[in-house]
Amino acid sequence: MRAKLSFGYSGCMLHQVAMAKDRQDIVSQRRKPTQARARATMDMIFEATARIIERDGIAALNTNRIAERAGISIGTLYEYFPNKDAILIAMARQRLAEDERLVRQALTGPEADHSVSLARKAIHALVALHADRPKVRRAIMAVHLARGFGSEHARPVQEIAELIVQRNARLQGDKTAQLDRASLFVITRAVIGVIRAAFEERSLLPGTTSLEDELVRLVEAYLAALQGTRTSR
Repeated sequence: MRAKLSFGYSGCMLHQVAMAKDRQDIVSQRRKPTQARARATMDMIFEATARIIERDGIAALNTNRIAERAGISIGTLYEYFPNKDAILIAMARQRLAEDERLVRQALTGPEADHSVSLARKAIHALVALHADRPKVRRAIMAVHLARGFGSEHARPVQEIAELIVQRNARLQGDKTAQLDRASLFVITRAVIGVIRAAFEERSLLPGTTSLEDELVRLVEAYLAALQGTRTSR
């Protein structure tokens, strides 16, 4: 009897495909708000979710409670989101986009203090952003990361680091270190990791000049060492 050949997925590959599909189903936002009323409804959903998290914790969260707190029907909520994780991930994405906008504004806005280094401006802005509703931020970012969207989580910080390097390059010419993929990964995760840990561990350091000073030292020393290494090659 001729052996039957199979070119199907292996068990591991099937599992990976299923996981990818599951992630996509989770984050699929069913309705994109284009009109003011729809945007207002989505904002109410987000605010209701945030208030439940702040009062009772993420374990108390479900779509029925969110709809009730938002003052909408459960059917209306499901027009926008299929489940609570989709809401949390949409909130995380909105927060990340706002983080990037506000940090860029701090770095490039007309009110920016040009006597302060770009690294210090970015770090000061990031610490302030993490201080805004920290319990909500921890909850939505934890779900965002757990569902496999870590690259999205890091993208705003990476773009900020690239902006700092580009602006320094215009000021200092070839003397400024250029960040490759590995060095960009290391420096951005180092900074955001310290800031996140300070808030998650309920440290008293956030908002102090000592934490800001040490993070600025970390960034500037890293870039200086990187430039020294590449100049000596």
